[in-house]
Amino acid sequence: MALADDFDGFLIDLDGVVWVGRELVPGGAEALRALLDAGKEIVFVTNNPALPAASYAERLREAGIAVADDRIVTAAAVTARLAAERAGPGRGAFVIGAAAFKEAVEAAGLELLDGEAGREAAVVLVSGHRGFDYEELLTATRALQSGAALFATSRDPTLPMPGGAWPGTGAVLAAVETASGATAEIGGKPERHLFELARQRISGAERVAMVGDRVSSDVEGGRWAGLETVLVLSGATSREEAEGAVPPPDHILDDLAGLLR
Repeated sequence: MALADDFDGFLIDLDGVVWVGRELVPGGAEALRALLDAGKEIVFVTNNPALPAASYAERLREAGIAVADDRIVTAAAVTARLAAERAGPGRGAFVIGAAAFKEAVEAAGLELLDGEAGREAAVVLVSGHRGFDYEELLTATRALQSGAALFATSRDPTLPMPGGAWPGTGAVLAAVETASGATAEIGGKPERHLFELARQRISGAERVAMVGDRVSSDVEGGRWAGLETVLVLSGATSREEAEGAVPPPDHILDDLAGLLR
C-alpha cells in the first residue's frame, strides 16, 4: 500500500518539493495530479514571498496541476496579516522584500513607508529579496530602535536553487536583528499562523500530513501542528541530516512521487 493511502489531505511545500528554481522536480507534477485525481485534499504552503498566491497557482496550473488560488497559502500574506493585527489598521510599515510582499502588506491595511519615512514606521516586515542593501538595513534599524515591531516571513537561511542554495529570508533577517537588537515574530513556517490558516482550508480532511524539504520549518512546524511529517530529499535536506534530526521526520522519501510507491 502506498503511503498516500494513509491520508486524505496534505499540506505541501513548493520550493524544493514541487520545483527547484524554475525546474519541476521529476515526477512531482504527475504525483500531484494522481493525488488530486484520487480525491486527496491539498493546500500548498510556502515561505517564499516572491509571488502572490495567484501567481503560484497559475504556475501549478501551467504544469497541469488543477488548483484554485485559495489552495495556496503564502508566508507573505500570513505575515502581513499578523503585522496588521498587532499594529492596528492604517499604521505605517517599512517592508524589506519583493513587490509581491509589499502588495500583501498594503492589502492587509498597513501604509507603506519608503525611504527615510520608513524610520517612522510602527512595524518593520522582512523577507528575502535580491535587492536588499545597506540603506534598507539602516532604515529598518532606525525604525526598530525607535520602537517599531519586527516581523518576518521565516528564518529559512537558504532557498533551494539549481546549482546550489541561494541566501534566503533568514540571512537578511539575521542582519536586521543583529543591527537592531530586535527579535522578529515569524508569520511563516514553522510557526502556527500559517499552519492554522492552511488547515482551515482543508477542514474536511481528518488525516493530514505535512510534506516538505526542510526539517527546521516543514517538519518542526508540521509536528507542532499535530500532523504527520513527510520529508522529501529533493530540496534543502540530505538523508543524513533527515535521519539525524531529533526527532526525525515520520517519513523520509526521495521525492513527491514516493508518496505513491
